[in-house]
Formats: sequence, C-alpha cells, structure tokens
Amino acid sequence: MERLTSGFAQVLDVRETARLVFEPVRSGVISWNTYATAGTLAFRLLRAHAPATDWLDYAEWHPAGSKTFSPDHQGVHVDVDLIRADQPFDGIDVRARGVDFNLVAFSSPRRVAPSLPYARSACILDVPPRSQFVKEGERGWCSPASLSMILAFHGIDVSVEQAARAAFDRAYNGTGNWSFNVAFAGSLGLRGVVGHLRNLDHAQRLIERNLPIAISYSWSDGELPGAPLEHSDGHLAVLCGFTGTGDCAMNDPAAPNVRVAYPRSAIERIWQRNEGVAYVVSPVGIDYADVLAT
Repeated sequence: MERLTSGFAQVLDVRETARLVFEPVRSGVISWNTYATAGTLAFRLLRAHAPATDWLDYAEWHPAGSKTFSPDHQGVHVDVDLIRADQPFDGIDVRARGVDFNLVAFSSPRRVAPSLPYARSACILDVPPRSQFVKEGERGWCSPASLSMILAFHGIDVSVEQAARAAFDRAYNGTGNWSFNVAFAGSLGLRGVVGHLRNLDHAQRLIERNLPIAISYSWSDGELPGAPLEHSDGHLAVLCGFTGTGDCAMNDPAAPNVRVAYPRSAIERIWQRNEGVAYVVSPVGIDYADVLAT
C-alpha cells in the first residue's frame, strides 16, 4: 500500500481488494483499471484508517452494459461517480470479488490557486482532432470524444462511437461517467485515472511528460471567448498545451474545427470552478502519480 499525503492515492497490481489512505477529505472519485470483462465494485470509507461505513456498491461493468448504483447511506452520498460524505474520511477500501486490478486510485479536490504568469515558450502536443458530433441526434459525447483523442495520441485508434458505448452508464443514461471513461482506457492497457489539479501550472507538468489531459468545465454567457456554445452546464475538452503567450491550446470536440486556443485566465477560472478535475491517461512507464499527489 502506498501512503500519500494529498487527496490522491493509488495502488498497482492488486487482487480483489485495495486500501487507499490520504489526508482527511469529504469527497472524491474512484478509478480502476482491469482487464476483467465483468465485475461489481464496492467501497467503504475509513476514519482514523479504520472502517467507518458499511460496504456500498459503486459500479457494475459487463459486456451487456454498465451502471452505477449511487447509494445514499450512513451519511455517504454518491452522485454517479462522485462520493460525498457528511464527515471527513481519511481512506477508502475498494473491492470487486474475483477481479485482478492493474490499478485502483482515489482522487479528491484540492485547494485551487492562480497560476503564475506564463513565461515559457509554446508547448503544444499534436493530439489528433475528433468531433463529438459523429452520430445524428447525439450531442452529449464530449467525454468519449475527448477520451478518443487522447487514446489516438497514445497510438490506440478507438472511434468516438466505440468510446461512447464503452463509457455508457445505464443508470446515469449518459457517457459522462468519469470513472467509466478512465476504466475503458485501462482496459486497453493504459493507466487511466480521474485526478484533480490546482491550476494550469500544475497541468503543465503533465503536458511536459507528453500527457494531454481531458478537463471538465462549465461556463455561462460571455465567460469563454470563442466558445462553440453560449453556455454549458458541463463539458470536456482536451488540453493539448500552451501557446507562447500562455493561452490554452485545446482540442474542443464541440468546436467546428476542434483545434482552438482559449484565453488562459478564462479556462483556469471555469475549470477551477469544477474543482480542477481531469482525465489523466498514460502509457505504462510514464509516471503521473507524483504530479497528482503534490
């Protein structure tokens, strides 16, 4: 078991059960990677590193379809993939009977802070652009489209429609389940986790390791200059890097040409409002845990 002092922890190569401990938090998201084609994942929270709740079902995956359970019990509330607790907890046990995990992780929001003024040269990863509008009548595929772009960058060609099918949550009735998206990346031999970052400086450390990330944000009218929509309650796009002036080079699956540059301050503000959440997908051998843990 690896002990980390932040709200991020992960363990690699465990069978059936994993224990993750961290500083006290009130919320977070579980990630898992496995080649197992079916399983039911449950969790219980720890306080003082000892079990403090009953086991609660979190998610079930199966070739015929996957779903979340969203339990509400003993002061623990789960909304699709996000766990919230009335009282702080400092660890979590995760289990799925008969499942060999390549990775189990937990990430919690951290205190955000403004980035420093950008004072570097441009650094933009060449992420293949893909639109979320690939099927008539489907407009909410920003998450699988973003994941599909990141997979393609790492040499795995999965269509947006394939990623949408893999990430579809029958209970949520959508493809935006963060845990299911990164679990799909893990099933393809990559490491995929949901992480929380403080700011764009923090994100730059991943970009410098050749790791584009999908970030989740929302905006109101006028908050995001050049946005493809006037407003959004929740959207994902790929942060590919930064221009020479520090603006965000993005692959926005809702934008007509996909590749766009958005003002740095605007993206940071609307992303931090969504607690700096991101999909971090990495080939085995490129570390990211030290970044997420600091």
